[in-house]
Amino acid sequence: MTILLCTTESFLLTSLEYRFRKHGWKLEVVHTTEEALEATKNLQPDLIVVDLQLPDYQGRDIVQDVAKHVSPDIPILVGAPLKEGDLMMEAIRLGAKDFIVAPYKPDELTMRIRRLLHLQKVAG
Repeated sequence: MTILLCTTESFLLTSLEYRFRKHGWKLEVVHTTEEALEATKNLQPDLIVVDLQLPDYQGRDIVQDVAKHVSPDIPILVGAPLKEGDLMMEAIRLGAKDFIVAPYKPDELTMRIRRLLHLQKVAG
């Protein structure tokens, strides 16, 4: 199970890598729209987590491009601070399946990922 994380933050990566390995998930990290689209095509991740706080609206662009042009079947989980509620709702309209308030609480992130993967498995 591969999870693609699109973020410029690095402080949670060690913790997330450990938690994901514990669940049998592999974490791949990218930082730009171009890297995310290339990784989505090459790695075919099972789920994508997008930080909507990437510079120049790249987070929103990743959601839109993956959902429309790469693979609408890959569940996308978006995250942003609570004050960015409008941006999270826009990402849902563009194709994201769920959202999480940043900063991410590792237990909540893991729970939301498990839920999306389960829903994908049931639907597939």
